[in-house]
Amino acid sequence: MRPFASALDHLLIGAPTLEEGVAWLEERTCVRAVKGGAHPGLGTWNALASLGPAQYVEIIAPDPGQPGVDTFYVPGLREFKEPRIATWAARTDEPTSRFTKALPHGFVCEPPRRGSRVRPDGTRLAWSLAFPRHAARGNFEGALPFFIEWEAGSPHPGVSAPSGLRLLSMSIGHPSHAELNEALRSLGLEDVAREEGTPSIRVELDTPRGVVIL
Repeated sequence: MRPFASALDHLLIGAPTLEEGVAWLEERTCVRAVKGGAHPGLGTWNALASLGPAQYVEIIAPDPGQPGVDTFYVPGLREFKEPRIATWAARTDEPTSRFTKALPHGFVCEPPRRGSRVRPDGTRLAWSLAFPRHAARGNFEGALPFFIEWEAGSPHPGVSAPSGLRLLSMSIGHPSHAELNEALRSLGLEDVAREEGTPSIRVELDTPRGVVIL
């Protein structure tokens, strides 16, 4: 079982607009995320802040240049009234294609999605994503992660995004915590979900303002 602290690749903070999301994080941490780019055909764009050399925060919001396009990474993102942690991505060192071949019982997974973008300095980032989902509960309202495999030689955004943040701890609350914990274990992740009335993801960060909980 992999602990959350080592499995986490990045947190996704959903926001009504990118500007609101960037301001929300900066007000709480004194770290200003920098714009990353758009997700063509997926309805969103993002801004990034580092959590260390292999982890980062992704602020994701509806892209004004893609009106009416479903927000693939965070379904229902256009209905968000304020920024909040919406879901998370776990890093995998195995091919993401394995999720379509050897899934635990009760899970489904579409073929992996490949993506890439070129930074302003010309550096190319490339990755592959897998979205294993519980057949009955989906992604447990964002509490169950998707998985990312970085292409060999691709620099991690945690290295180049604005620094100043460090993950201290992460926890998940969910009304169906027992089912969620079983799902996490099935995917090789530590089962740390606790019973809570509404789904939530909380992180404790070391920041220029001191320790902050989001």
